[in-house]
Order: sequence, then C-alpha cells, then structure tokens
Amino acid sequence: MTTPHQWRISESNAKLIGYRCPKCSWVSFPEKKRACKRCGSAPVEMMGFVMKPFGKIVSFVVQHRLPEGFETPLPLAIIEFEEGARAAGHIIDCKLEELHVGFEVEAEYRIMYEENGLTMYSYKFKPRRSH
Repeated sequence: MTTPHQWRISESNAKLIGYRCPKCSWVSFPEKKRACKRCGSAPVEMMGFVMKPFGKIVSFVVQHRLPEGFETPLPLAIIEFEEGARAAGHIIDCKLEELHVGFEVEAEYRIMYEENGLTMYSYKFKPRRSH
C-alpha cells in the first residue's frame, strides 16, 4: 500500500498533464475543462497528454514583502509552456538580474511548504540549462 507521502512525491504525480480541446487544440492546464475557453465548444471531451516541462516567462514580479514564513525576495512568474498552456509559479535557482520576459525555464517538482506535519509539493520553475 502506498503512503500519502509516497503518493505525493511519486513520479506519476510529478508529470505535467495538459488537456487539449479536440476542436481547436487549445490546452488547459492543470485541470480538465468541460468547455473550451478558446472556441467555446461545450460539452467537450478534453484529451489528456503529458506536456514537456519547458516554457518561457511571459510576465513576472519580484515580491519583497510577504507574510512570515516566506523567503524574500520571491520571484513569481506566468509561464507559457511549449504547448501553449500557461501557469503561475515560483522562479528558483537563478539571479534576479537574469529574469526577463522570454527567459526560458523548466518545471521541476519541489517542496512548496510544510503544514501540520505534511509536506506539500508542486512545480517551481528553474532556468532551462540545456536544449
């Protein structure tokens, strides 16, 4: 039997699953939609697929004042994946001076925080070092 901790950090849960509209190819991430936001098809059966972890920053901000428990400065960005889906996330492992619109990043499954004895995982984005 798999423990909750093992399930949260398992390789299968670390995959980026996108959902593609069969009518216009728009990609939803991270959740499956019943209607397409681009073409309006409804109901529509979105097709799930594993996305590549690569994307580019389309917008970002650096937070300098945050509640207790957060490290500052904290760079946050909107990332557009190669498949077209967008997600928000922390930028890690790079200097603030390096950040710019168009900066190439790679999603990595990391610890987000710990609460009540549970470790919560999600994606963070680091510089894309190789192509």
